[in-house]
Amino acid sequence: MMKRYPKIYSVTTGYTRLFIDLIIVFLLVPFASFNHNLNLLLSLFFLITLLLGLNTLAFSKKILSIFRFIAALGFIFDIIVFPDSVYLTNLTSLISQSFYSIFIMLVIIAISSRIYNEEEVDLGVIRGGICIYLLLGILWFLFYQIIMFFDPNALSVPEGVNNSSLFYFSFTTITTLGYGDITPNNAFAMTLTNAEALVGQIYPAVVIAKLVSLYNIESK
Repeated sequence: MMKRYPKIYSVTTGYTRLFIDLIIVFLLVPFASFNHNLNLLLSLFFLITLLLGLNTLAFSKKILSIFRFIAALGFIFDIIVFPDSVYLTNLTSLISQSFYSIFIMLVIIAISSRIYNEEEVDLGVIRGGICIYLLLGILWFLFYQIIMFFDPNALSVPEGVNNSSLFYFSFTTITTLGYGDITPNNAFAMTLTNAEALVGQIYPAVVIAKLVSLYNIESK
């Protein structure tokens, strides 16, 4: 008898609210670097995104509560600023980015698993596929921030490094546009950008193939 493994995803959770919140985050990032209040608003929306993403996981309520508590800690570390110490401010941001990265990877795995096990295509499946793509771009955005903490020169940015420029770089890389205005300078950053570009090409091909196969089965 084949052993059945527990599912990591929740079959009762839709993606509409997560999809809308990801779009809001996507639109807020370019403006957040110009205004402190907008930056706080972005952090809040990112926390909401994280919590909505956690709802896609089929863990016990106790484990989800622990995750939500850690997400709240990640939010607190994200908004903490030490006026007299840039290093401590960057360190708290690093802790926050690490928490966020772990959660986003869990959500991506959960949604991917659910889409893989779907038997028909509907708007929920399509929204879920788009959510994964946006989450992948945000995940690499966090990775680039982590890299810049350990090596501020890991990426060359003409007008100086900020969250907006790294966010822009992540999505131009995952879509394989490659304008060339921001470039990786060390081996680790080069490997990471190559990995994101590969994911950006492979993911749409795999997901589109899956959705097409489901559509063909449904239409027969």
